[in-house]
Amino acid sequence: MGITKSIAATLLATCAMLAFAHAQTRPAHKSPSASVTNEDHAADALKDAETLLQKQQYSQAEEKLQALIAAQSQNPQAWFDLGFAQSRQDKKAEAIASYKKAVALDPKWFEAQQNLGLTLAKSGDLTAAAIALKTAVTLKPTIGGHQALAAAWLSLAQVTEESAPQDSLAAYQKALELDPASSEAQLGVARMAERSGNSAAAEQQYLKLASAGNNDSIEQLIGLYLKQKRFADAESWLHKYIAANPQNTAAQLQLGKLQAAEGKTQEALATLEPIYKASPDPKIARDLAALYLETKQYPAAADLLRPLITQNPTDPQLYLDYGTALMHQLKYPEAQTVLLKAVQLNPNNVQAYSDLAYAADQNKNYELTIRVLDARAKLQPETPATYFLRATAYDNLRMYKAAAANYKLFLGVAGGKFPDQEFQARHRLKAILPN
Repeated sequence: MGITKSIAATLLATCAMLAFAHAQTRPAHKSPSASVTNEDHAADALKDAETLLQKQQYSQAEEKLQALIAAQSQNPQAWFDLGFAQSRQDKKAEAIASYKKAVALDPKWFEAQQNLGLTLAKSGDLTAAAIALKTAVTLKPTIGGHQALAAAWLSLAQVTEESAPQDSLAAYQKALELDPASSEAQLGVARMAERSGNSAAAEQQYLKLASAGNNDSIEQLIGLYLKQKRFADAESWLHKYIAANPQNTAAQLQLGKLQAAEGKTQEALATLEPIYKASPDPKIARDLAALYLETKQYPAAADLLRPLITQNPTDPQLYLDYGTALMHQLKYPEAQTVLLKAVQLNPNNVQAYSDLAYAADQNKNYELTIRVLDARAKLQPETPATYFLRATAYDNLRMYKAAAANYKLFLGVAGGKFPDQEFQARHRLKAILPN
């Protein structure tokens, strides 16, 4: 529905300040060769830098920390704070390098390992992020206790969802054990249950969270129902979601598509038309055009499809839909041109051949009609309609032998289902066959 956060964004939201609050409780490390004066100076410089961090003056803090590290390169607290300052400026590569230095200097520092993992995840390196977080969950947080450790397990679960689903499930369960109130951990357990094929367990957990108003769980529940083709249940929860999130156009769009899939065409139009009017999105235009074709609102469909073709000049389906809309408005010359383009772009589309043959026939372009019908016959068996259309085309070209053969083929399969055309075929056979 366009609402779900990326893994990295979710992870960073889990520890909003990248554990800077934790860092404040950790004293600066003492360099063995440092004099008391240098040590006092470094402590003051570190304090000044951390004051700047608290004021969100990250660039100034970074500058001060770089100067401090130049004098005290073995200070893990300075490297940690530098990594934080850099991460807040979206300098991911620099932040990772700084956190790695802090970790190398103090491998048992929970917050340093955690922040390294989170920043690696943000950079897209989920494999390295998992390694750092697996170390973090074995360590003791400086502050925060079970809550902080639960957050690390939750982050580990999120970065391993795709690469190691079973490990991810175990991590979600550990996070939930440490923090039973965590809706993110509950949702993760449900999501991994669904992926493992246990849809019933997933549904129960989604329902529990959804009933409590958890929007992420509602999304997952709707997705599950759609996969199971339980459209009525999905629509019911979509209505609830939209009631709580009336500005979410992605959810409204999904509702419109679902209503269309259910055959609720008028409801789908009522849902999608205001969305398109408020924001003319080409994707919504395609959905609306399909609904207009279905409800035989051909001028409205054509108005939407015309600019879409300009924007997507190699899309055969757009040409087919546009040609269909033109044909139903009796604009056969235009329809023929458009449908020719459709079959050129996709020579395997049987419907395009059928529509093109009919448009060409209406334009009295009988040679084209026959060529198109013959091309169609290579893709799909003949029908009563194709036999009859080919017969009348040959008839109009005064190629009576071929016309008679196709009239006979038509009568052989019509079976009384096309009384008007069957009467015409018999009448023409009498007229064109020798006595």
